[in-house]
Amino acid sequence: MFTSLRGKFIFIFILITVSTVMISSGYARYQHRRFVMDRLKERAIVDLELISADIRSLQQWIQRDLLVLRDLPDLQALLNSQNVADESYLFHIVERQFLNIAAHHQIFQQLRLLSVSGKEIIRANSNGSKLWLTPERELQDKSDRYYFQEASLLRDGEISISPMDLNIEQGQLQIPLTPVIRYSTPLFDHQKRKKGILVLNVFGSVFLNLLDRQQKQVRGGENYYLLNKDGYFLYHPDIQKRFGFMLGHNETVVKDEPLIAAWLGTKERGTQLKDSAVTGKKTLYAYIRIPLTYPIQPDFPENSGDNRSNSYWILLTTVDDANLLLGLNEYVQSFLKFTLLLTALCVVVAVFVSWRFSRPILSLARAASKIHQGDLSSRARIYSQDDMGKFGNLFNKMAENLEKSMGNLQRSEAKYRLLFENSQDCIFVTDKEFRIVELNQAGRNLFALGENKLPRDLFLFDLGVAEKQGEQADVIRQLAAGEAIRDVEIAIVRRDGSQRYCIMTATARKGEHGIPSGLEGVLRDVTELREQQRKEQQIDRRIREEIVFAQERERRHMGQVLHEEMAQNLALVNLRLQEAEQQSCRRHNGPEEVPSCIHDELLETRNMVQVMIDQIRTMIFDLFPRVLDDQGLGAAMAWYGRNFSRKTGVNVSVYGGESELGLSKSQNIFLFRAYKELLHNAWKHAETAEIVATIKRRDEIVRMTVDDEGRGFDPQQTDMMTDEFQGIGLVTIRQWLDSMDGRMTIESEMGKGCRVILDVPIKKKENGSDECFSG
Repeated sequence: MFTSLRGKFIFIFILITVSTVMISSGYARYQHRRFVMDRLKERAIVDLELISADIRSLQQWIQRDLLVLRDLPDLQALLNSQNVADESYLFHIVERQFLNIAAHHQIFQQLRLLSVSGKEIIRANSNGSKLWLTPERELQDKSDRYYFQEASLLRDGEISISPMDLNIEQGQLQIPLTPVIRYSTPLFDHQKRKKGILVLNVFGSVFLNLLDRQQKQVRGGENYYLLNKDGYFLYHPDIQKRFGFMLGHNETVVKDEPLIAAWLGTKERGTQLKDSAVTGKKTLYAYIRIPLTYPIQPDFPENSGDNRSNSYWILLTTVDDANLLLGLNEYVQSFLKFTLLLTALCVVVAVFVSWRFSRPILSLARAASKIHQGDLSSRARIYSQDDMGKFGNLFNKMAENLEKSMGNLQRSEAKYRLLFENSQDCIFVTDKEFRIVELNQAGRNLFALGENKLPRDLFLFDLGVAEKQGEQADVIRQLAAGEAIRDVEIAIVRRDGSQRYCIMTATARKGEHGIPSGLEGVLRDVTELREQQRKEQQIDRRIREEIVFAQERERRHMGQVLHEEMAQNLALVNLRLQEAEQQSCRRHNGPEEVPSCIHDELLETRNMVQVMIDQIRTMIFDLFPRVLDDQGLGAAMAWYGRNFSRKTGVNVSVYGGESELGLSKSQNIFLFRAYKELLHNAWKHAETAEIVATIKRRDEIVRMTVDDEGRGFDPQQTDMMTDEFQGIGLVTIRQWLDSMDGRMTIESEMGKGCRVILDVPIKKKENGSDECFSG
């Protein structure tokens, strides 16, 4: 079935339709389950809100009773009485009123009047069936109880509500266990002096019975709980788990359901669906938080914030999965029959649609298969004029065009083969390892193959040599990465071992998935051209050296002429002037008798001659630096730097050059001339106050650097600045370095000074080059 196109279509259509039905059914079930869960959450919250409303209503009713009791006329008269006899009378009246209220409201376990110090004054008791007053000798001191201490801090009209706990008498739990809640409010006389505390002990069972009645009305698996703020059970269907904080068994919600403990009480209300740690079933949890204080008197809106505490109850309900999914399974079973019927109908429709849809495609496939086998005249059968019919017509037109194109391609291939074989340049094709797999006749001649068959070890590059020596490495990396190159010079090794230089243009051949599978390109032999260019470069380099040598010979000749003729003649003139001065002194019997005009003229002339001698000596050094021959380049740079500092005021520091640099005399002279030119350029153009020069040797390279801290410039503009420089200039320095295989580097930025670096390779001294500087 899966080997044919029609079988695949049937399978796909069935898969799509059945999947759609199943997904739709599953989604419908999911939505129904979600709807049921939402309704259950809403119902749980509503049930809790009804119970909470009853609890809050009961709380408010008790608070109102407390305030009504506080405002009893007889109690107020007792608080404000100044007469002992009246106090005794009023005291008994208040006691009877406490008993009457306890009889009328059977929810009160105790009604107590406490003094300011915490001592019980009046205490009416009730156990639901019996009422009595506590004798004076049995009245207790409650000053250490938390509810008294909290009530003592209240202002007039404020109420304190204690947490629900078990009643304690004489320091012991009351038996039978009696849950109580204490409502307290302070009592004041007319002068607003605190006179005591009024306390109502309310049976906790009043609140717990509300939950007990609700628990009896629900199905199994649904439970209600009342928790204090610490998570202890105040109400639990299991009585043994209640009031664990006083009974010592520590039964809390954290112990029973640790996963929901942190979630409870974070908001006013909430719902959550989790696995129960007790039953292991999926369980719905819902809760409402009930605060224990409420402002009930409109006369004290500002004080209501003071009587609030952080005490609260948590009303919690749980519903397990048996109740959650009640009725859902019946819905699923009824829906399953409809799903199966719909699935069968979809299968039948899928088979029919697949047959109709696959028929034109199979026709196209048969025609394509014949074309693949070489029958370009095969055409597809058209079954309809819809989109598939249009596609069939397009396929037939494409097959017709393909038949014509293949004929044109065969003719073009014949022309290409003719061009390939008759080209004057080498045309090659390689595999991904640069092994040549196809070569035209010009290529055979280039590699000295003759008419022999292409050898298996003929490579475009000698990869081992290229990678070891770093030759042509960039070209190889580009080609291996599938990049095209154009007009790149490479060296190839012929079969006879000779080497030829070629200009290569090549591009990558792409295989499956666009991965490079080799190269195809053209090689043009430029060996003779490169040899001619090399000879011309050597001649040009020799001419440049000869020019420098000729200039230096002329400088030496001029220096010798100035030294041997001009300097000596001026020295002789100076001696003759000195002799004339001495003769004049003898004729006039001493220098004091010589006329001042003659003496001054002779002295001024001698000074002028001496200045001329000094100038000539400076010119001689500039033309022919003798210290360069005697002490070396470093000493000459330091000597000239000191003279330059005296003349210009620019501080020049020279470092290095103490050891032998290994330079030829011509290189020494040029670097010295370049150093002088760079000093003058920095002084004239950089406006610097300090120049630092270094000269040192690194392996077979001598490096000279000249740094200034002047205004700097753009190094890219040095060619346009040629006219600004004197002497040999930066351009001339660069040209001379090119002829010596050296290099000049300029590092500069506007406002950050300039550094000029001259690198000169050490070359063997040539007798013909340096002989012109000897003697």
